[in-house]
Amino acid sequence: MATLGEIRKRSGLLLAVIGFAMLAFILTDFMSSLGSGGGNSIYVGEVLGEDIMHQAYAQKIEEGINNWKSQNQQAVLTQAIRGQIRQQMWDQYVREIVMDNEYLRLGIDVSDDEFFELLQGVNVHPQISQVPAFQDQNTGIFDRSKVLGYLKQIDQDQTGEARTRWLTFQEYLIGLIKNAKYNTLISKSMYVTDQEALESFNEGLQTNVFNYVAIPFNSISDSLVYANDSEIVKYYKKHKSDYKQEASNDIDFVVFEVTPSSEDEQETRSVAEDLKSDFAIFEDYDLMARRNSDNTSARFIFSTKDKLQDPKWQELFLANQGSVIGPYKYSQGVYRIAKLVDVQNRPDSVEARHILIRPNQDMDLDSVSNLLESIKSKIQNGSDFGDLAQKHSEDKGSAIKGGDLGWFQEGAMVDEFNEVCFSSNIGSLNIVKSQFGVHLTEVTRISQPVRKIKIAFIDRNIEPSTETFNRYYSQAAQFTGKILNQGIAFDSLVVSQNLRKRSDSKVLINKQSIAGLPNSREVVRWANSSSEGQISEVFRVENSYVVAYLKKKNLEGLIPLDDIREEISALVVKEKKGEFISKSIQADNLEGIAANQRQKVIQAKTANLSDLSIQGVGYEPELVGAIFAANSSSISIPIKGQNAVYVAEVISKDDFVSSFDKAIQKKQELQQGYSAYSIGAVYNVLKTKADIKDNRSDFY
Repeated sequence: MATLGEIRKRSGLLLAVIGFAMLAFILTDFMSSLGSGGGNSIYVGEVLGEDIMHQAYAQKIEEGINNWKSQNQQAVLTQAIRGQIRQQMWDQYVREIVMDNEYLRLGIDVSDDEFFELLQGVNVHPQISQVPAFQDQNTGIFDRSKVLGYLKQIDQDQTGEARTRWLTFQEYLIGLIKNAKYNTLISKSMYVTDQEALESFNEGLQTNVFNYVAIPFNSISDSLVYANDSEIVKYYKKHKSDYKQEASNDIDFVVFEVTPSSEDEQETRSVAEDLKSDFAIFEDYDLMARRNSDNTSARFIFSTKDKLQDPKWQELFLANQGSVIGPYKYSQGVYRIAKLVDVQNRPDSVEARHILIRPNQDMDLDSVSNLLESIKSKIQNGSDFGDLAQKHSEDKGSAIKGGDLGWFQEGAMVDEFNEVCFSSNIGSLNIVKSQFGVHLTEVTRISQPVRKIKIAFIDRNIEPSTETFNRYYSQAAQFTGKILNQGIAFDSLVVSQNLRKRSDSKVLINKQSIAGLPNSREVVRWANSSSEGQISEVFRVENSYVVAYLKKKNLEGLIPLDDIREEISALVVKEKKGEFISKSIQADNLEGIAANQRQKVIQAKTANLSDLSIQGVGYEPELVGAIFAANSSSISIPIKGQNAVYVAEVISKDDFVSSFDKAIQKKQELQQGYSAYSIGAVYNVLKTKADIKDNRSDFY
């Protein structure tokens, strides 16, 4: 494998230093697939006989979480997302071990010369050439000197982070190259014969026309056919491979949902009343609202009377500025106070254009602002706004139209941008910062000004108090205590207390939540380590308390016969009905069969081997296959389908095309399909043979 020292030794020229911060930017996308947890053992699993250390896996999860946070800075890292990251890291870890073993076995590697060429040569790897920081700023063309320059100065970072990041990326890139070689090897090993191509070509081309009689299984009374124990056991043994299961649990549970009391509601209203007097006199209404409101996504925008978002605000439209109303019940569980903070005559809508430039690794916020100041000066000196927008704006949707955003109403744009547009005169140029970057704006047209008001508001959610939570916890604890101390059955207690029992069956050991119970991984973990018939402790799940009962543990392997006896019995009955119907068919023509069975002859249906469903019949692969195996004008033997027993007569058959010239394109399509399928299929086989042991449920 190529080393950093080898690359630096051969790079030749000492080039200008590129900032260390650049590499963090480079690696953002590259590291998006990397990855917390806890446990008592040191091993979280095993792959190909190789133990996976819990510490190493936990480190990968932490890397994955950090990466997720860097890309989703405004989002909340929920338990569900943590679970997704853990699964992603596990899948990646397993794949690395499995594929590294396969690369070693096949002798797939990347030489120093090869890696150096892909890093800065003629055929540079796309993961390098497509990094903006390694491209010429003016032309967008890859510049090898920037790569080499970065590598020359990498050790100037005294923290060692730059070197660590590069080595991590280098390992990642070499893995990509090995994987590409392996995928090429697999896909090239796929071959389609001429005969296969011909068969596939004809499957899509040939159409057979047939008549048929269908005798539905439900035409036979269940009282005439039944499945005895020996038949059920025989069917079960014959089809064991169809009845495998993973380890799982069947869980019953009750939920004590904590809801605010009347005292909690009165307390919320009282808090809102106390805020009202301060809100009326506090000049920085925005600051006070942000500090005291439970509505963190609220926007305070100017509105005409007919577009006020809250009907209660109608009474503020002609009120004196500074007037406050409330607290009032805005919605179920929310009290609101609202203040008229501004009144203006403003356009109903404006037409504007802009040039957007975003800060990046090479240009900070001040540099962007200075650039837009220079563009503003050019426009003021006669340069065309539209031409400069097409050249500089990073809002590509509007840039191709000279920066034109068209007409928009108040509130359609982010607050900073909205305010500068609706408070500016036609033709004035303004620079404003927003969450998207820095904008140079120009209002080109405005509508007739109308009276608008701005209302700020504070929402207070009615939340359960500590006393309320304690009361519901006590109910849940008493429920558990009666089962443990008095021996009352779970189901009996649910009925006697008029509670609603909920259930989730086949809960896999690594499932993140119980159905209908978000963020309930702890309940799943409890079930994994508990015995059948056990009652749980009281779990706090969001604003609820939960008590669970482990109804059944389903062991990995063969599903017990008693669990699927009814299902198998129905299948045996279906088979016996098929035999019963088949034996009852006596006539040698469709009309006679239809008359005897009290059915109709269905005329002129078509079948094609490329589609195992027949219009008006449904999915019937046995029927389609029999039609193509039958001779023309001959009555088929009874065909046991999915829903009925069929007797068919083929009326006409398309000839088989034997010319390979017509199947050449089909061969190419099959070759491409096989190649694409083989890559995933081969890995699945390798993963199965790796004898993977997954013990993550002991830790997470």
